[in-house]
Parts: sequence; C-alpha cells; structure tokens
Amino acid sequence: MAPLKNVIVIGASGNVGKPAVDALLKAGFNLTVLTRKSSSAQFPSEVKVQTIDDDYPSDQLVAVFKGQDAVLNLLPPVSVEQHNSIADAAADAGVKRFIPSEFGSDTSNPKIVELIPMFGTKTAITNYLKTKESSGLSWTAVINGAFFDWGLHTGFLGFDLKTHTATIFDKGEAVVNGTNLSDVAQSIVAILSKPEETANKFVFIQNVKANQNQILAALEKSTGKEWTVKRRNAAEARQAGGEKLGKGDMSGMPDLIVGGIYSGEPAADYATTRGLTNDLLGLKEVPLQQLVDQVVKA
Repeated sequence: MAPLKNVIVIGASGNVGKPAVDALLKAGFNLTVLTRKSSSAQFPSEVKVQTIDDDYPSDQLVAVFKGQDAVLNLLPPVSVEQHNSIADAAADAGVKRFIPSEFGSDTSNPKIVELIPMFGTKTAITNYLKTKESSGLSWTAVINGAFFDWGLHTGFLGFDLKTHTATIFDKGEAVVNGTNLSDVAQSIVAILSKPEETANKFVFIQNVKANQNQILAALEKSTGKEWTVKRRNAAEARQAGGEKLGKGDMSGMPDLIVGGIYSGEPAADYATTRGLTNDLLGLKEVPLQQLVDQVVKA
C-alpha cells in the first residue's frame, strides 16, 4: 500500500483531536481539518481548513475528501447513520484509510457492549466499515482504554486532585487499562505510517494497567497527602447512569462508563484478552508512579 500522507480530520478540536493534529503536523503529514460553518474552533496556521454545512451533506463531504489518503473521524459516536454516511463519502472519494471514533474500551468484545450498551453504536459503525473494504476503503480502530492523564485531570476516573478525594468503586481492585492522550495521538501517526500492517483491524494500546487502590497509593505518594476515600458500588453506578440515559439525560453517561470500567469484568482487560499492539506502533508501557507524578506536576 502506498504511503498515506494526505489526512483530513473531523472533530479536530476535541480531546483526541488537538494532540492528534499536533502529532500529525510534527510527523510531516499534509493535514486538513474539516469544520462546520457554525464552528469557531481555531487551528495552527499550517493546517488547511475546509468548511461545510453543519449537517455534513454527502456531496460536500465527497468534494472535500477527494485527494485525501485518510479520514480521521473524531466526531462523538452518537449517530450511526451520520458516521456511516461519512464512511460512504470517503469510499466514493477514493480515500484509502478510515480511522473511526473508537478510542476507548474494547467494543470488539460483545461482553463490553453488553456491559455498556451505548458502545453498541461504535460496534455498528465499525461493522459498517467492514462492508466498505471491497470498495478499497480500509479501516483501523484504536482501543486505548481510558485516557489516563485526562481521566485523572478531570476526575473522570474517580480521583479529585484539588480536594484529594478518591471515589473507590467496590473494593478498588478492578483493573483499568489507560493511555495518555499524547500516545493515543502517536498511535494515529503510526497507523498512517504503517498502512499495510494496520489495515482492517483493531489495534490495542496502553501505557499502564492498574487498579484504583494502586492509583490511589501512587497519588498519595506523589502529593504527599493522605486522601479522603468515598465508596461507590460499580453496578449501582452503571444502573443509575443507564436509567438517566434511557430518559434522555446525558449526565448519566459518566456513571455508566465508569461503572463499566470498574465492573471487574475480565473482558474489560483487553491487554490480557487481546494482547497489545504497542510494539508495532512504537509505544511503551510506563510505570504507574511516573505517569501519576507527571499528572500531579502538570
């Protein structure tokens, strides 16, 4: 497969998009960002910006995709129809590689989708991409577990850096796989740099694998403080989050996801069930204490 040099990114102002844009520029890719007319997002001057209508019409997508080797779609995976339409446009425009908005838990495992049903949209999107292979559009889906640094900074993983309070689910023994956003971005660079080796498959990456008790111990060592510990039941959090989402209340999403992450389901540990693609993509695992120290100092 010929090198993939011309890359267009959709959703480039989000958590993955910002480091991905920086990493792709640094690696020398010809980068284009696709934005909606209503967007006010700003990008580096080296980036070419293409603007289309807010509803991502197919004819406009095909027009901007022509001449692109790869599409990195980072839009929230809410509407299967929207994501499939983007994939159709990519195939019609002759794009060679499509990276969908996965970047999380192992949705290739049915047990994970059963645990966190909202991830079913990701599975549907990837399954649709498989039907486009015969048209010449290949795909790669990235499974990176939790965004580890982001999850600590924001408190998403249950640790409040400002108040030194930890919310521990169950006994705190459920393992979480995590990858820093910078390495998630580097995985995208590596995928596009090794198109043959990464075609039509899931890749599994992580910087660290640890449980909440281990993370708490590392945080206490790094901050030099004893943290306050609160307890929650993972199954109850998952149920509460699911009930809110069922009523259209999106505030239930964190509880559903975190309750699933800390469920203790063996299938959630993809490093064990699937194996890692770190070596192929040039990524390394990092000691937990080192990662935590970096987050605390930042």
